Amino acid sequence: MKPEYIKTISSLRDLKKIGFIVPSSNTALEPITVAMTKTIADKVSFHFNRVTVRILDTDENSQDQFNPTKMVMSGESLNDADIDALLWNGTSGAWSGAGIQQDTELAKAIEAATGLPCSTSTLAQVEVLEKYGIKRIAVTGPYVDGPTQGLVKFYTGLGYEVVKTSQMNVRDNVEFGNTPIERIKELIREADCPEAECIIVACTNWPAALVLDELEAELGKPIYDSIAVTLWKALQMANIDVPIFGWGILLRDDPVLAKLNAVLEKLLSTTNASRTTLRLDLQSKNCDSDMVCAEACAPGIPPLKLNPSLNQRALRTVQWLEDTHKVLVQSDCVNAPVQPPKALMGIYGVRAQMLSPIIKDDEVLAWISVHHVGSVREWKQEEIEAIKAATVECDTILKQAGWI
Repeated sequence: MKPEYIKTISSLRDLKKIGFIVPSSNTALEPITVAMTKTIADKVSFHFNRVTVRILDTDENSQDQFNPTKMVMSGESLNDADIDALLWNGTSGAWSGAGIQQDTELAKAIEAATGLPCSTSTLAQVEVLEKYGIKRIAVTGPYVDGPTQGLVKFYTGLGYEVVKTSQMNVRDNVEFGNTPIERIKELIREADCPEAECIIVACTNWPAALVLDELEAELGKPIYDSIAVTLWKALQMANIDVPIFGWGILLRDDPVLAKLNAVLEKLLSTTNASRTTLRLDLQSKNCDSDMVCAEACAPGIPPLKLNPSLNQRALRTVQWLEDTHKVLVQSDCVNAPVQPPKALMGIYGVRAQMLSPIIKDDEVLAWISVHHVGSVREWKQEEIEAIKAATVECDTILKQAGWI
């Protein structure tokens, strides 16, 4: 059983503390933020304060809910907890019609009142688009016409091309949070089109973060969800620099993982395999061998990163690696003396594989897998040498980055 990470700390003083100003009727961002950061609960904690927000529209009464004076007072209250950073966890600045200047000024006002670094969901979203050089976007959310058109005007005014939108046509914020997950999937798919480089989910009370990995794999592009984007920025502000797995490409993006992925892509091509993966146990970088931390897949092959269900250290193949520290070569998984997991063969169709360990202090710290789907396969000597070379390359990357 995995440890409860927060129980490993010596004091709550060990944690970076992030304050979020939250719409009062929001029921999504708090449980989802806590769930996303469960595996880094030994590094950071989150503290929430609410301002009254019930209806989301562009009429005057709705706009008055986002009075900056209320936001500043909420930030000052959060500052009593000796926190490290503050964020307005709401997207009103992007659809209200006031433009990016509204959120820029709000952040400055809260910073002036508290002395803390401050940002907002909207400022973070624009920062993400700039970071990845994205110009053509699709936008989705639960809103009616007013906020949706406000989003189009906002991003168009910043020089982005909004190529498609979808909306749920609801004004009540509580109803946003209670949207069925299948309906959210439908609207994300509806917003997608070939011209869109990404899809923006512009609401922090719409639980789209729960399906980011699944739909990014399905649609083949990043989905920038407001809850995930705000968390991404918050962790930056608190100097928490670790990838988070299972919640979309943005939160797991890391320069070291990018290098490891490149090694796996090369290995996939060299061996003409179906899939290559790297599993790594390194709690300091939020890497757990039950989750795939780097992966490359041939067209039509499903990624394993969506499925953390198996206890990897209990598998006979991994135990063989721990006993021998050698490369395990299996040309026929079904009849192999060291039996691979049934799920790998039955669900994913793997019929041949190779595994190669990365050793640190005489322990298996990580391992690379090469999978062949659909039929048995005699691995050639040059392919065995290729996985050995990839293992050395990954080990070097991890050492040069100071990870091990």
